[in-house]
Amino acid sequence: MSQKHLNTARASLQQSLSWYSSFRRHGQYTPNQAVIAAVAPELSKIQAALAKLEQKVIRIAAFGLVSRGKSAVINALVGQEVFKTGAIHGVTQYPQSVRWQPAGKKKTKSIIEYIDTPGLDEIAGESRAEMARQVAAQSDLILFVVAGDINRTEYNALSQLRKARKPIILVFNKIDLYPQVQRAEIYQKLRKFGAGRLDLLPQILSPAEIVMVSAAPQAILVETQNESGETVSEWHKPEPFIQPLRDKIIQILRREGKSLLAINSLLQAREAEINIAQKTINLREKEAEKLIWQYAKYKAMIVALNPFALLDVVAEIIADLWLIRKLSKLYGLPLT
Repeated sequence: MSQKHLNTARASLQQSLSWYSSFRRHGQYTPNQAVIAAVAPELSKIQAALAKLEQKVIRIAAFGLVSRGKSAVINALVGQEVFKTGAIHGVTQYPQSVRWQPAGKKKTKSIIEYIDTPGLDEIAGESRAEMARQVAAQSDLILFVVAGDINRTEYNALSQLRKARKPIILVFNKIDLYPQVQRAEIYQKLRKFGAGRLDLLPQILSPAEIVMVSAAPQAILVETQNESGETVSEWHKPEPFIQPLRDKIIQILRREGKSLLAINSLLQAREAEINIAQKTINLREKEAEKLIWQYAKYKAMIVALNPFALLDVVAEIIADLWLIRKLSKLYGLPLT
């Protein structure tokens, strides 16, 4: 079934590109440079969505507040330090990405593109919301990284990200610092925040979607004895505990990866097509008014010349269809 979804999405995107790239969709109303320039970025978005579909690139974005370890989680997932991490706030200033493909037994046919984002509490309100909306819209799967006691700001951010209608994994990081925290406790905290609200998050976030990790464990002091019997103290950096998250991601990709690709590509194409329609209508408003005025004049003449009421109705329907087809050609929009 997932392959069928992929094939359907591919055919739909190819059809959209073919239609909106062709001047023939406008018929006799050749588009001016303003219309061509306005729709070009939207056509590029459809092309990018199709390319992503063909390459089988799954985008996974990490969100969370500052200092929750988003960069460290991605570094641990890919097995190398790709993104800078640090104790100071604001190490990640803008969204950045890295592509990675699982190997060995966990190998998949898809390429994973991990996207690291700035802390949601570091950016100005409107900029933060727009950045999150754009990245979430382009992503197929969302990782929301928390550490320690979950607060209402994080709950609200989760609720907003949920509107993108993408699968979400809640990643509880730094379990080496919070060993007492249990998955059930996190789930109950979310239920408490959502009590009495219509956007109750646990309706789509179950305990199974909460994963506990330690992406960059704190160094520990290890005491050993040397050959002389003296006690020697050394700092030891434990390996990241990230396998449960890797397994969860691979499980989702194997079960519904193709469907996620298909859905996200269609959503991006739909948004681009809506923008094309709005831009075209705005830019060709004067030409449309001219057509409508011509239509009103012809319709009045037809009604005046027909002595029978039934013929009036038929004539009006024909005139309405004529206007619809003319406007469709003017705007270059398909009749559905």
